[in-house]
Amino acid sequence: WYGPDRAKWLGPYSEGATPSYLTGEFPGDYGWDTAGLSADPETFKAYRETELIHARWAMLGALGCVTPELLEKFSGNTFGEAVWFKAGSQIVAEGGP
Repeated sequence: WYGPDRAKWLGPYSEGATPSYLTGEFPGDYGWDTAGLSADPETFKAYRETELIHARWAMLGALGCVTPELLEKFSGNTFGEAVWFKAGSQIVAEGGP
């Protein structure tokens, strides 16, 4: 999965197209960085930290979407609307939530 023999973004046509700073050291490194965003190691480190934070918020958001539906179905709690994509309509509905 990692290292110079990893799968690359163009498959067998990637020879010579991979930047020298993409060595396959990190997960998701398929040798593609057309904008040069990971050329500077310090910037790459900051982007990697930011990506981890966003991934954790996304996991928390997914849990927040599923929890009301599960509570309504299995514990008998009643919510106005437990389906996450319909819950926002309660705020703008006449009479409010």
